[in-house]
Amino acid sequence: MAIDIGLRQFFAFLSNYPLTLLGAFGLYFVVFLISVFFFGPKKGRNPFSKDYRRPHEPFVHDSKARDAVIKQKFKPGKVPDDLDAIIIGSGVGGLTAGVLLSRAGKRVLVLEQHDQAGGCCHSFVEKGFEFDTGIHYIGNMHDGSVDRVLLDSMTCGQLRWAKMDDAFDMVALGDPAKAKIYPMKSGKERYIQNLIDMFPKEKEAITKYMDLLMDAAPSFVGIVLLKTFPKRLVKFLTVTGLYKLVFKCYRKGYVVKTLQEVLDELTTDKDLKAVLSYICGDYGVLPNEVPFILHAILIKHYLSGAYYPKAGTSEVAFHTVQVIQKAGGRVLVQAPVTEILCNDNGRAVGVTVGKEEVKLYARCIISDAGAVNTFKTLLPKHVAQKSCIYSTIDKVGPSCSFITTFIGVDGGPEELKLPAGNTWAFSSNDLNKAMGDFLSLKSDDMDDVSVPLCYISFPSAKDPEWSNKYPGKSSVLVITLAQWEWFKDWKNDKLRHRGDRYEGLKDVIGRNMWQTCVELFPQLDGKMVYMEVGTPVTNQHYLACPEGEMYGLHQGKARFDIEAVTKLRPDTDIPGLYLTGQDTLTCGFSSALMMGLVCASQILHRNLYNDLLALRKELKKKQNGVVKNAQAKKTD
Repeated sequence: MAIDIGLRQFFAFLSNYPLTLLGAFGLYFVVFLISVFFFGPKKGRNPFSKDYRRPHEPFVHDSKARDAVIKQKFKPGKVPDDLDAIIIGSGVGGLTAGVLLSRAGKRVLVLEQHDQAGGCCHSFVEKGFEFDTGIHYIGNMHDGSVDRVLLDSMTCGQLRWAKMDDAFDMVALGDPAKAKIYPMKSGKERYIQNLIDMFPKEKEAITKYMDLLMDAAPSFVGIVLLKTFPKRLVKFLTVTGLYKLVFKCYRKGYVVKTLQEVLDELTTDKDLKAVLSYICGDYGVLPNEVPFILHAILIKHYLSGAYYPKAGTSEVAFHTVQVIQKAGGRVLVQAPVTEILCNDNGRAVGVTVGKEEVKLYARCIISDAGAVNTFKTLLPKHVAQKSCIYSTIDKVGPSCSFITTFIGVDGGPEELKLPAGNTWAFSSNDLNKAMGDFLSLKSDDMDDVSVPLCYISFPSAKDPEWSNKYPGKSSVLVITLAQWEWFKDWKNDKLRHRGDRYEGLKDVIGRNMWQTCVELFPQLDGKMVYMEVGTPVTNQHYLACPEGEMYGLHQGKARFDIEAVTKLRPDTDIPGLYLTGQDTLTCGFSSALMMGLVCASQILHRNLYNDLLALRKELKKKQNGVVKNAQAKKTD
């Protein structure tokens, strides 16, 4: 009791004298920097020490040549000797960490349970049509952006990007046959002005909304820093409560205030609220649940426009795998890790692979398999339960699942005039009620269901290389949110042998989604020649999502609570074990990309983000020199 009173008095003193707290933090930080500089572990090599880009080479469309890279089947004899790191999972988080460690001289083995590398970046071909599975569009890929420089470095400049339509997203509200259409346009000023043009009476609300968004989005750096600062420093910030003063995202409440609360304070226009909330499907949380900061960073991410990989999303794995292999590492598929091996001291030292129980060892283990798989399945239970991450997983919970209808149609994208953009079709402008009612349905209610949200995408129209591969054809994706409970009874059944009830349910939902697509794009009527529906159990089978979840852990307020933020980080409290991918920050390609970089930073004991910025600066300087020389020659 005396200790408790003493602590309360201490914190009361600090709250009354915040400058004392700031001074203590400053002193601690200086001492910490001195200790790291003089006594810290030796830094690894800089993977950004040179410009790895080379002139563009011809695209490789031959399936056998591609399979030789991204479908290398696991055999013990293919495993390199003396491994520095074993990476579980070949999503972009795992591949990023693998490339950067390889470039720093480490020998890496990436193990993928599916039959091809790439995770959500993989694509598949069925009945002469190619479909992407998780990367539908990416923002912040303009020349010179940090993400672009990183990917250019990782892929030797061979991963190329096509900019999508100026209206990269279209919002359709109401009955699809007569929906109100609202385009979302590229460029900050044009984005704002376009909103004002569509809702001229709401100019003040739109302006305030954008001001809040542009204030909240940069404050997300506080969450990133809490995941990258050394644990002792993070503990000091959290125990003292100083994080609430230092980081704007907590000081201003952007992590607890929902998007719906923000919008309700700004306007009563229901259509405007729906249009400003439309992108909620990209993080899988309804407007009345999502923290405003997550929505803010996503909108800002797309302000400069959206991009798609030329030749398809599997290009990510195709080029990164080659870099890892050239450095002496391997990326092997059909290699399901069944266990993370730990020694008597609880240190992660290896993995067990496949039914044959092949045991492999390395100096560190990196999991890109998601927090749930890692701590609830792969780690020995007595080791996992000692970790602070174990209980955090249940507090945050899984994200929503999804259903994807894959459709092949006759006619090329130019012939059919398909947009190189996405359409978000909502049956109602009350997103919370429409989607909330839909997601609360039971599986027995799904036979005559009307799907209230359809995300419609045309990969064939986004990819300039499509017609060189599949002339006279087009691919369509229609996606909606879903519940694991609707399909979990079939989770243990063999693929394509799940019975008539399962197939019938898929067909009803798929045709409902296709009908929405046809009503919005009547030129597609009668053109469908192929349809397949992927359910939550499909996602579990191919992507190893425990409950078919689309974005790993849930993206609600609990995900950005100080406890979850400081515990879900790349350097775990289990020695030798690191995490990468979207569960360590937030959902999406760019998040997983950056956390792969942070994971490699932790292992190499160096700030790779600073190294990346230095490379970016050097490349910009070089580019400016080229431009000046070209201008001088014109003058001569």
